[in-house]
Amino acid sequence: MLEKYFTWLAEVLLIIVVGVGLVFITLHSLYYSYGMMIFGEHSAAATEMFWESEKIWSSIYTVAVIVIAVSTQIVRSFKSSKK
Repeated sequence: MLEKYFTWLAEVLLIIVVGVGLVFITLHSLYYSYGMMIFGEHSAAATEMFWESEKIWSSIYTVAVIVIAVSTQIVRSFKSSKK
């Protein structure tokens, strides 16, 4: 019973980490893309730079979290099959 509770808690924490991580990536991209407008960067160029960096960093972060989740599930399945 306690193991199911910890598994559920770990899954909820993973969802929270993914959501918070993607929000931080978006804020970082916004700051570094539109912050350059202070130095004379045009809005169109800043928007293009924002979407490029958003796609790259969000994709890398999402793939990394999926790899961690899949590898954790594989390790759990191996542990349960050895019992």
